[in-house]
Amino acid sequence: MARAAFSGCEQIERSYSARAFFTNIFIFKCRLICGEKHLLESKDTKENAFVNRLAKWFSSSGRDFPWRHEKDHYKILVTEKLLQQTTYGHVMKVYKTFFQKFPDVKNLAKAEVSEIENIIRRLGFQRQRAKQFKEMALTLIETHGSEVPSNKEDLLRLNGVGEYVANAVLCFAFNKDVAILDMNVRRVTGRYFGWKECKDADMVEKLRAMIPRGKAKEFNWAIIDFSALICSRKPKCNICFLSDLCLYYQALTLDQL
Repeated sequence: MARAAFSGCEQIERSYSARAFFTNIFIFKCRLICGEKHLLESKDTKENAFVNRLAKWFSSSGRDFPWRHEKDHYKILVTEKLLQQTTYGHVMKVYKTFFQKFPDVKNLAKAEVSEIENIIRRLGFQRQRAKQFKEMALTLIETHGSEVPSNKEDLLRLNGVGEYVANAVLCFAFNKDVAILDMNVRRVTGRYFGWKECKDADMVEKLRAMIPRGKAKEFNWAIIDFSALICSRKPKCNICFLSDLCLYYQALTLDQL
């Protein structure tokens, strides 16, 4: 009988595993010689280690931004839109001014596109963003009674809202156990798990299954910060607390043997 075809995720994981096998032996022997104590219990699976170690690191090393303390659904939605295709640093420079000028959806809907554009100019794509904010605010008033919808289908109907922003709003505004996925999260999971060939929907589901109940905010923020501070484009593997289980690092170590 023909062997069943593996999914993209399984194929890439297997290709890494074959190469990393001898590296695992090498690393394990080194740790025994050095007398290091590592989490080798059966409960410390690759997934559990990813979740637990990230959570511990985030509790002491995670970044702090004003929007992470925000409870207002309108402000959370707008902030996630502001954060698209720009840096956190740039958003910090316009965040306070934006909400002083447009503290609620009604003020945003009344604003001229040029007013919005002037405030967010430094973020780039200001004309397109400003139009989207205006149209989004009008839709919220006309269709949702000035409230941000709590279901994904309605969020995706808002102008300029895609999968990432919709999932981010569900998580950060409505405390739903939803995983968020962008290029930075893809980089982390691609290196650690070998999920480079996974479809987005499959990757989101795999991440969602790892979220501790009620801890989606912390889980998503931890990955975002980890991708910025440690597993960046130029990864700092020498200080990474996940390197002993990371497929990327194992392959890198094997190349250096």
